[in-house]
Amino acid sequence: MKTILAPTRGGERSFPNQDYAIRLAKERGAKLLFLNVNDIQFLNMVASPIAVDIATDELEEMGEFLVTLAKERAAKQGLEVETLVKNGVFRAVLEDVIQQKNVEILAMGTSSEQTGVTTKDYMRDLGRQLGETFGIEVILLYNGEAL
Repeated sequence: MKTILAPTRGGERSFPNQDYAIRLAKERGAKLLFLNVNDIQFLNMVASPIAVDIATDELEEMGEFLVTLAKERAAKQGLEVETLVKNGVFRAVLEDVIQQKNVEILAMGTSSEQTGVTTKDYMRDLGRQLGETFGIEVILLYNGEAL
C-alpha cells in the first residue's frame, strides 16, 4: 500500500489541502500521514533553556491538537489516517519521515501569503529536490488544487 505524506500547519486555511490529500488517499487506496512540523530554532536565539522547553512542549501540544483535527476530518470522510508531530527544520524532518515511513507521494501545500517558509517558489524547489532525491511523486497544493 502506498503512503502519502501530507504536511499540515492545521487550521481553517489548511482544510482545502487536507481535503485534497484525503481524496487522493481514497482514490489511490493509499495510507495517509498528516505531519505537523515545529521549527523551534528561533527560540534558541531569544530565550532561556527553560523557556525553550516550555515553548517546545506548548508547540507540540498545539501540533497534536491540529493533526488530531485533521484526523477527525478524515474520519468523517471515511478514511483512517496516521498523525505525527515533529520538532526540527522543516526540510530535514520531511526527509526523515519520507525515509522512515516509506513515503511514495508527498502532497504539500503552499502559503497564500508570499512571506515565510512556505512560499510557492520555495515549496516548488523543495518538492523538486525531494522528488529527485527520493524518487517520489510530489504534488504541490494551493488552496486545495494541485499546481
